[in-house]
Amino acid sequence: MKRILLLTDFSDTARNAAIYALKMFENEKVYFDLLNSYDLEFSGSPYIMQVKEELAQESLKGLKNELSVLHRRFPNARIELASRFGSLLDVVKNEVSDFKPELIVLGCRGETALENFLLGSNAYEVVKNVEAAMLVVPKHAKFKKPEKIVFATDLKDVKLDDVVQPLRDIAHQFDAGISFVNVLEDEYVNRLDAEEKIAGHFEGVDLNFNFIEGENVSKGILKFMDEHDFDMVTLVRHNESFFERLFHPSTTRQMVLHPEHPMLILHD
Repeated sequence: MKRILLLTDFSDTARNAAIYALKMFENEKVYFDLLNSYDLEFSGSPYIMQVKEELAQESLKGLKNELSVLHRRFPNARIELASRFGSLLDVVKNEVSDFKPELIVLGCRGETALENFLLGSNAYEVVKNVEAAMLVVPKHAKFKKPEKIVFATDLKDVKLDDVVQPLRDIAHQFDAGISFVNVLEDEYVNRLDAEEKIAGHFEGVDLNFNFIEGENVSKGILKFMDEHDFDMVTLVRHNESFFERLFHPSTTRQMVLHPEHPMLILHD
């Protein structure tokens, strides 16, 4: 059975992301783990154990409240609670190592995109350093059947077929078409050969390939999405320079993570 990790800090943004995921997979056999991490900003206090215990109680209380809210909307959802002590990055890495979720779901506020996830500045480190598929849901996004998905790519093939499994599952589940928006880098790439290799990962899925040239890559992808009314954008996190170009702080506000488009990030 599929396992999906929902990250929460008990904000409306986190709740919306959880609701989005529960709606998206409500007809699938899925175990959801609702995870909250808590940490101490200082460690020298003589009352550290007391403070840690209070934080643990608050974390569990918050999780139970969220569970109640989610179960009112989705009474049949299988949701387990996970309260963990430690930094967000360490906690998520441990969860991935121990339970190997197929997907991690995060919320983001939208107005400042990827640099300002609901969970604070540490969440960008999670995206950069945790090797797992992630679904990033903007604050005001309401679930809409993803029938048209954009895949922003530099045309480099993925190392393992399993990397694209989450996207392939979504495409088959919703009978979605995938439009590859190929961001051309400086180095030469044999387009036909690259397209054939990529298409090999998506048998039975309606595919098409498009090309964007120019300096402002993120703006080009965003314009393409809006012009063709796409529902979701996908990236593979295997090329540091390509990923950093999309998420450079100076262009964050005009990037791929449009306030209305969820983003699926795959790790190669």
